[in-house]
Amino acid sequence: MKRITIYSAILVFVLAVLNACRKDDNPRIPALEKFEWMPQFVKDQTTNVAIDGKDPLAFVGKFTLDKYFETDINPQKVDIVVIKNNDKGNIKMIKADVTSFPTTVEITGPQLEALFGAPILLGDNFTIGADITTPGGKKFEAFPTLGNAYASGITAEPGGSPTLNYVSACVFDKNSFNGPYEVVTDEWADYAPGETIAVTPGAGVNQISVLAYPSPAYGTNRKPMLVNVNPTTFVATVPEQVIGDYNGAPPGAKVVGDGTVNPCGDLISLNLTIKIGASEWTDQTLILSKK
Repeated sequence: MKRITIYSAILVFVLAVLNACRKDDNPRIPALEKFEWMPQFVKDQTTNVAIDGKDPLAFVGKFTLDKYFETDINPQKVDIVVIKNNDKGNIKMIKADVTSFPTTVEITGPQLEALFGAPILLGDNFTIGADITTPGGKKFEAFPTLGNAYASGITAEPGGSPTLNYVSACVFDKNSFNGPYEVVTDEWADYAPGETIAVTPGAGVNQISVLAYPSPAYGTNRKPMLVNVNPTTFVATVPEQVIGDYNGAPPGAKVVGDGTVNPCGDLISLNLTIKIGASEWTDQTLILSKK
């Protein structure tokens, strides 16, 4: 009985607190306003969807801005704006006073450099959004200084994209993998750190060729190791293949493995298995850095 009495007292207290916290009784809580229009950005996949970090001035992107919900009432106007590297204190205008939807906008590397007054560097990130002025004249900013423009659930809507990003990154090009590469690590110990290995583009579409094992000091009939690269994930695959003959060992040494490459072409990291005759050596790391 005592426990029931205590719980009843707590319940009365909670109800009293909730009653005291009604919005109508607290003038400091601002009135809620319905957000009537949700922007939807879509990149044109026939144009650049990222900025080539090696040649940012060649970037030409195109995107469409429309409303996400077909039943939404169009705003008074929309200003399309952009920030660089998430700096909300430096917002630049791409296109002002947009009133018809959908609307298509082109953006270029020289335009972005001119807007921010600085060269585009590898890793720079440009986020595009919409400042919305409602029919009643209320303005909602894409990048408010405090807080976020949209509730987190909006980006979880199927296909929802109230902003979009263009990132300056390297796009995989096998021709970037060409020249002498310095050995950083060779657990197979054919090379000492600092020695060089020749790397060239392979015959395959996304293939590079690495003339590594056996080293001239340990073998003959050397053949380049062909490495296939996924141009999206940059995962490298080394199909099993003959690479040459080691002195004093059964002929036809083979290699198989996997790894990753840096899409800029300056780093190759492989995990290899070397097979000679009936013997094999697994987990032999080979890391190469472009000179």
